[in-house]
Amino acid sequence: MIEHKKRLFLILFLGILLPYAVFAQSKGTLEGAVVDAETSEPIPGANIFIPELSKGAATDSEGNFTIPSIAPGNYDVEISFVGYQQIRQSVAISGGETVELTIELHPSEMMLGGITVTALRPDLNVDANVSQAEIRKANPRDSGELLRSVNGVDAVRRGPVGLDPVVRGLRETEVGTYLDGTRIFPAGPARMDSPLSHLDPTMIENIEIVKGPYALSWGAGNMSAIRVETKSLNNLNTAFGGNLTSGYDSNFNTLEEAASLYGQSGKVGYMVSGAWRTGDDYASGNGTNIPGDYLSREIRGKVSYEVTSNSRITASLGYQNQEDIDYPGRLLDATYFNTYNGSLDWEWNPENNIIRNLQAKAYINNVSHGMDNDNKPTAQPDPDRMPPFALDVEVEADNYVSGGKLAAMIETGDQWDWEVGTDIYSSYRDATRRLSRRDNGQKLFFDLMWPEATITDLGIFNRLSYSFSEKLSATATGRMDFVRADADTISQFFEQNIATNLDSREANFSASGTLNYQFFDFWSVGLGLGSVVRTADATERYSDRIPASKAQMSAEFVGNPDLEPERSTQADLWLNGRYENINLSLNGFVRHMDNYITLEATNFPKRLPLSPETVYQYINGSARFAGFDISACYRIVEPLTINSSLSYLWGQDTELDEPALGVSPLSGTVGLRYEFSKQPLFLESTAKFVSEQERVATARGETSTEGYTVFDLQGGWNITNSISLQAGVKNLLDRQYINHLNAKNPYSGMTIAEPGRVLFGDISVRF
Repeated sequence: MIEHKKRLFLILFLGILLPYAVFAQSKGTLEGAVVDAETSEPIPGANIFIPELSKGAATDSEGNFTIPSIAPGNYDVEISFVGYQQIRQSVAISGGETVELTIELHPSEMMLGGITVTALRPDLNVDANVSQAEIRKANPRDSGELLRSVNGVDAVRRGPVGLDPVVRGLRETEVGTYLDGTRIFPAGPARMDSPLSHLDPTMIENIEIVKGPYALSWGAGNMSAIRVETKSLNNLNTAFGGNLTSGYDSNFNTLEEAASLYGQSGKVGYMVSGAWRTGDDYASGNGTNIPGDYLSREIRGKVSYEVTSNSRITASLGYQNQEDIDYPGRLLDATYFNTYNGSLDWEWNPENNIIRNLQAKAYINNVSHGMDNDNKPTAQPDPDRMPPFALDVEVEADNYVSGGKLAAMIETGDQWDWEVGTDIYSSYRDATRRLSRRDNGQKLFFDLMWPEATITDLGIFNRLSYSFSEKLSATATGRMDFVRADADTISQFFEQNIATNLDSREANFSASGTLNYQFFDFWSVGLGLGSVVRTADATERYSDRIPASKAQMSAEFVGNPDLEPERSTQADLWLNGRYENINLSLNGFVRHMDNYITLEATNFPKRLPLSPETVYQYINGSARFAGFDISACYRIVEPLTINSSLSYLWGQDTELDEPALGVSPLSGTVGLRYEFSKQPLFLESTAKFVSEQERVATARGETSTEGYTVFDLQGGWNITNSISLQAGVKNLLDRQYINHLNAKNPYSGMTIAEPGRVLFGDISVRF
């Protein structure tokens, strides 16, 4: 196996080096940055296009772009991005020279405030050919709801907030989640808290998604990855400014309030923001009441100091308190979440140095979590149940994550990009459960759900990109991770039935490579191949008969300290077409998973008296997945655009010889957007179609779901230059529908339904 890994990395590395001398020329290069004219913030995903040559590029996540190998001459360059006014700029290109531009785009009459969501290609570049995939969404109630709008991405609903992302059938720690470059994990054993639930959506500036094993330089075990960035201090151009937002959603009876202050004075930049949200029960389309109470409060701050003209230090702190959250898809509700985040970043951009960029980061992400059954049926006596008396259940859980990263961009020539670095994280998790009688206070038992488990991962990575010509480029990444997992005290049951040795060490090698070729003026094709290893998490290793979050059922699950790390090997083919008014993107993939961590029924005794009789355990197996995503955008006339998408996923658990658990059904969207040319106003309608899902993992309690169609309508209006309003209706026809991935109510056995009709309105004031 080790020799196989070495050969794979050698092939990927040589694939970049061999053609080094194939292409040489005396043509020119156009490069630069695209920024917001009002805020000076970079604009990722903007299109830069030279009509005369039928070639162009898109800006990366920092707003930068490069168009190499341009024949000498004078050209008109078109720069555009959804929500901004398109401009045309004349440039003169000389042979052997590089022309640098800083392009300022002015917002269109609509202030499309909110979150930019970007699905990155396997080479981690923004897709230049479907700019409408980069849409500034109105602030959602939950980040998971926003991710559901991305092709190939879905989310599990267990309660009103905290929807848990699923990327092409990958879930939980198979999806690496990052906040401003720091690794984040949930605290709840039943995963009530998706990592993204510990950040208010109003704090988010952009989200990047990688749908495969290509984000190896971001961190360890990324079979896919989601990176969330909060508001940046790098481009503040005012000494004092701010923003106030207020929103309301009917049905949920949700109030959302947020405020921020920011500014730049000399070498110091700052930002302080706060948010408050509360919600109530909601009604599904047929009027069924779904418990949905929650309260969330949050405050965050950033301060930066310009040490020198090319280096800066930034400190960030955040605190979030959530209370009294209903979870109809769990045995317990959440009494509280207390979340603390802190990071210290240093960035250096030297001139005339072999190091182009050096970044260092240290961080902590800590979550404390409490649960109880006060509002569940088990808190009431029931003579037809065993035991018949009322139970008092309390769970306390903690997750403490600390880590850091050091990465450098090395100067290697105009055609090369080389990034090298190292990162580390350590995650400490523990959870205890107490069960008592409510009538007399008698203590029944006290459990260690997690025996103070610690997982530490130290990684080293190299990422090389090379442009053979203006039409052909390649990227290769290699990564080595050294993992240690351990736990302290274990229960007598675990010691006698599962394992006594809880310590394990791993050395895991991952690699990926991509090729991108522009074979016609308006078409490009790409190939990607990656193989990444994910170590088993604390639940999979050490859980002691606790409900699992990977399944819809509420049965008890037991960990397995002897689990081998999971390996995902994926191949991607993507095709992009770009014309003046039509953009098209097609991405197909196949994935094989070795040591796939799945579930198997056992004869172990259950721990809780009200649990289902069958207890499951995590085991290694294998699985196969395949699917495709298609996106298209057509500008019918200048103010009217139609967008459409289609996504399909197939998965098979070959160990258990049944469909893989939690595979989203075929789905598609069609949307129309009209921007009024003489008024600061837009209207947008969207229809989402989802087919039935009958390929289900019946051995693990998964059930089929019906298909549905949902219509949404929204609009936005700039009342003044500093006041904007957005309003609309979700599920316009008040349809009763269920997302296939949603958890089941453990008491009724019914899958949680999605909300019925929701009217919403948001107002934003900038000063």
